[in-house]
Amino acid sequence: MSTNEVSRRSFMVRTIIAIFAFIGASLAVMLGGFGIIPALKKREPGWSDAGTVAELVAGQPQERRFSELVKSGWQSEKQERTIWIVKKPDNSVVAYSSSCTHLGCGYRWIAGQQRFACPCHGSLFDINGAVLAGPAPRPLDTLPTRVENNRLLVQYEVFQLGSTAKVRV
Repeated sequence: MSTNEVSRRSFMVRTIIAIFAFIGASLAVMLGGFGIIPALKKREPGWSDAGTVAELVAGQPQERRFSELVKSGWQSEKQERTIWIVKKPDNSVVAYSSSCTHLGCGYRWIAGQQRFACPCHGSLFDINGAVLAGPAPRPLDTLPTRVENNRLLVQYEVFQLGSTAKVRV
């Protein structure tokens, strides 16, 4: 018998190792795709009901809270969101994210001064979201809105903070 010949025993061992390697690689690809791909998939925001439009008064910003179902991979959870809504004189509606564009602090409407004020670092915004003062690098972030059956629907989005460009995170 020459040394180049493969014995029946070594052939069977190599075949079994190859079969187990193939099964292991197949399982790794399937489980990796099942667990990793959904987590990497970019989330498309849905439309959330933010209340009625009839309660809005032109020129008087109103803070609204609503719940949104957020999906992260295979899990879903309900999160409370806050926005500021401004009804314009032409009856159009604008929704602003409740986070200051500087570092994400929550700002408030100061009715006596007719402006939004961020208490953390002193940024000031007018009713149209434009920066009046402070370190905020851009205007308030607007959110997509639509009105259906007298209900305001908002597409809540989160944007990068501290940047001059409005970049969705």
